[in-house]
Amino acid sequence: MKKIIALKGKSRSGKTSTIKILHELLGENGFTQTEFTKIKYGDFIAVFSKNDKKIGITSTGDTYNLVLSALQNLINENKCNICVCACRTIDRITPGTKDAILEFSNYKPQFVEKTIDNNESTQETTNNKDAKLLPDSITKSI
Repeated sequence: MKKIIALKGKSRSGKTSTIKILHELLGENGFTQTEFTKIKYGDFIAVFSKNDKKIGITSTGDTYNLVLSALQNLINENKCNICVCACRTIDRITPGTKDAILEFSNYKPQFVEKTIDNNESTQETTNNKDAKLLPDSITKSI
């Protein structure tokens, strides 16, 4: 099944931090990283493989253009079966990040809500908890 898993949350909710943790978890869970590219502002695109399937993840999720470009890279250039990206709950302008995800009509979208934690002392724990849920969604899809 071809799928885009979008970690959906408001601005500054920890989506990028959670996806960075996911990047580490995939390596620990039997996924083999085949590519890694740093992009602006600490964001990245990475490609993993497992069971002859390609899994792409990107931490970009701020605008339609950024998400669309990252997903085009993962889907069209890297031929990923499953992609994970960030998605804003409310976009400032239209089209937004959700619209970019829906551009790929042959991929089933799955929106996963990011847990909101405004307590600075517990945010890292919350992001870790959210990140640990994502490998299961990926594994069930391959």
